[in-house]
Amino acid sequence: MIASKKIWIGFAISGLLLALFLVRVDLGRMTEALAEANYLFLIPGIGLYLISVFFRTLRWQMLLRHMRPISVKRLYPVVVVGYMANNLLPLRLGEFVRSYHVGEREGISKTSALMTIFIERVLDALTLLFFIAIIALFMPLAGLAEALGEKTGVPWPLLVVALSAPFVLAFGTLMLFALFPDRTRALALAVVSPLPERIESTLRHLIDMFLVGLMPLRSPQTLTRLFALSLPIWLFEAGLFFFVGFAFGLDSVYDNLGQMAIAVILVTAVANIGSSIPAAPGGIGLFELVATETLVFLPLAAVDKSVAAGFAAVVHLSLLLPMIILGQVFLWAENVSLRKLSRAGRGEEKLASVSPSAEGDNPL
Repeated sequence: MIASKKIWIGFAISGLLLALFLVRVDLGRMTEALAEANYLFLIPGIGLYLISVFFRTLRWQMLLRHMRPISVKRLYPVVVVGYMANNLLPLRLGEFVRSYHVGEREGISKTSALMTIFIERVLDALTLLFFIAIIALFMPLAGLAEALGEKTGVPWPLLVVALSAPFVLAFGTLMLFALFPDRTRALALAVVSPLPERIESTLRHLIDMFLVGLMPLRSPQTLTRLFALSLPIWLFEAGLFFFVGFAFGLDSVYDNLGQMAIAVILVTAVANIGSSIPAAPGGIGLFELVATETLVFLPLAAVDKSVAAGFAAVVHLSLLLPMIILGQVFLWAENVSLRKLSRAGRGEEKLASVSPSAEGDNPL
């Protein structure tokens, strides 16, 4: 019942954000922009996005390698199904679906797999912040920050800190846990030791499995490779934004393609960080709001808000639909339903329902 309420709350938030997005634009002019767009450019754009998912699979393969080597051929469908679930379910439930799915298919700890997915999310955010920082060295972005601050009603310095500090702190915390597993385990066990024996036993096992998931962070070489793989992930995804920009004629708005490329990388970074709140399915509504405002307030060119809104809507649809369709194809091939996976995944979300016998016995 609680999980069901959370799902409906997520959908309600998505609906409110989508309504807010629609009332802030001229729907007539946005419809004209959508009608005039050249959708042939979506073909190479979606192709680049699928390549970015391939690099995501390579990165996850590296994060899982210490538990069990898994081929990219077997892992790619699991990644796609996970993203499909995230696009259809609120509250990032797709992460639990993916960890459950890979655990069932490959016989590894679902809890450890979930921790590697959390590492992925932190790496993604740090990579996007890195792109923003590099661009900020050559272009003043204070105006964009001030504009977004005015739109959200939050002072722009506080907005910048709120969007970046949690990911930096999360990465630092994960590194400490990974580098000092014995101390982390001892501290965690001291916290759970007063609990009833059955609950303490379950949590003790969960703590061990979480620490197993963090093992890749102990190696500087692995960490370097993980960051290196994160770069093409987001550059290829930005390629989708770039080709959708051609579809809406943004190449005629900017002075050159270099400026347009910088703009779409910034929109990719800000929109994905800004819409990372785990509430609405696929970030619907919030993504469109952030992407539209970012494109409009960038200092490189004056982009009509209705065109920007159409651009944001088509980009988001191009990110969501391919994963939903391809994910369903993979599920049909495996004779598995998303409903079954999502129910099992929600079961994984309830820590008390996880017992040692349900997990792989991966040693620290």
